[in-house]
Amino acid sequence: MPSLRIGLAAALLAALVGALVGAASLWAVRGDRPPAVPGPAATVIPVAVAPARPASAPTTPAGPTYGALRTAPCPSPDRTAPALPSPRCAILTVPQNWDHTAGPVVARPAVAGPAVEVFVTVLPATGPGPQAEPVLVLTGGPGQAGSDEIGSAGTALKAMRARRDIILLDQRGTGRSVPSLRCPAMDPMRFWYGGLSPDDVLGCLGPVQAAGYRLEHFDTRQSALDVAALRRALDIRSWNVVATSYGTILAQELVRWDGDAIRTLVLNSPTTASSTWLDADRLASVQRAFRIVVEDCASETACARHFPSLAGAVPRIAKALSAKPLALRVRDPRNGRETELRLGWPVIAGTLAFHLGSGAEMVRVPAMLDYLDKVSAGRREADARLLTDILAPEPFWQIFDHLAYGLNLVVGCRENRPRIDARAARAAGAVYYPQVVADSIETDYDVACPVLQLPPADPAFYRPVATNTPTLILTGVYDTLSPTARSDTLAATLGDAKVVRFRGLGHDVLSTSSCAAALAARFVESAGADAPQDCAERFLPPPFHTTLVGGGAPTQ
Repeated sequence: MPSLRIGLAAALLAALVGALVGAASLWAVRGDRPPAVPGPAATVIPVAVAPARPASAPTTPAGPTYGALRTAPCPSPDRTAPALPSPRCAILTVPQNWDHTAGPVVARPAVAGPAVEVFVTVLPATGPGPQAEPVLVLTGGPGQAGSDEIGSAGTALKAMRARRDIILLDQRGTGRSVPSLRCPAMDPMRFWYGGLSPDDVLGCLGPVQAAGYRLEHFDTRQSALDVAALRRALDIRSWNVVATSYGTILAQELVRWDGDAIRTLVLNSPTTASSTWLDADRLASVQRAFRIVVEDCASETACARHFPSLAGAVPRIAKALSAKPLALRVRDPRNGRETELRLGWPVIAGTLAFHLGSGAEMVRVPAMLDYLDKVSAGRREADARLLTDILAPEPFWQIFDHLAYGLNLVVGCRENRPRIDARAARAAGAVYYPQVVADSIETDYDVACPVLQLPPADPAFYRPVATNTPTLILTGVYDTLSPTARSDTLAATLGDAKVVRFRGLGHDVLSTSSCAAALAARFVESAGADAPQDCAERFLPPPFHTTLVGGGAPTQ
């Protein structure tokens, strides 16, 4: 699905309230003593390598104080979040457009138009005497909000949090940051199953423009400069960065602007700024994942016994559903409204690829293929509940509720689509049929980009970054969103990078695998000196489910 092209999703929460600015808010957020020499909040925030404390400068009485923090209420506790210690939250005020034309240090941020407010959540360390260098988490999407990952981040990064504060960021345009680039009025059917219209795009992003915001300022570079300003506002000299999926692009841009402040870098299911969903390597990775799941199933006694005809399932399903699409009634779990869908092979191919390449979801794919093969051939009666579980599962609806889809479109139209000739890429992608239906990929960009008419990103944005920062790259062999081959390409440009592959996992191995979480924690604690791969090497093909009913994804 194009809305998930390089990441997973999170939830948008509500209004922002704040008090206190400048140094006093730092005390409230960090929960420790205030700086020894407090001063007035700086209007001008350096964004390149510079002393950790921002230089004082006169504020502009009529305008916002850029780089200032004020405390804010945190989201309501998630049932999955650790009970104590409680999160602390703040809002960072930043300009729409960081003006870096004066050189490596921002001398005068552009102040035209309303300011942007970036929401920040701090999960205090659970153990005594936390280390000075916290962990910054950069989530994916684009469009995922860090404040909605309090529970999952607290769980996946439990070992890191024992000794370090965890900082979660709502990238500009997402979550509780202001403005919001969500599309809450859009019918989820348009999101998942096509049909996005120019009116949908204008209805989502038109009000943001009318409020005085320029959409081209909601890009990866501006967000990286926000992060650099946040570090200084929190008076942090160095930190560890853990980034997932699209967040790894943001992390690479942060290396460009504030790299000397990064102690260690963990890139989870990474991709690169120049990548798109129509690239040949990604299309090939989808085809390859379909081939691997058949081979891995054949190597397991139980899977091979239950699904002896899996090898030819995809071509058979594609042929049958191209002639006669499946009819399915889907109920929106939020409002109970039902929609009648006719789902042909293009939509189902994309849905299966998402299951195949997401975390440990591939364990269900052999059973899915076998079921669809029998249903499409008329050898089994269609079960609406099972079809819904395959084609419109509850997580799909949660993703739509949570993702800032407008930001996803803006970043795609500004940074991804200008890089390629979509028509030529789709024509070249025909060789990957039937596992891939290239004509159905990124069709939302076909609609949104001519409407938005955003200027393309600066060519320098795509230039690979170089760093000697200790870097750990985690990748899953089944990943159909960020092909594992890109990890090798990325590692070649990073001077001190270690790549760890997980044979039986797909996208976002850090959240799926306890082994990956342990490796990352040891890597951070040792500043890159200790990253044993033995646990990753113990896990080969995944243990496949032989039924679609019950069972959960295994953890490695």
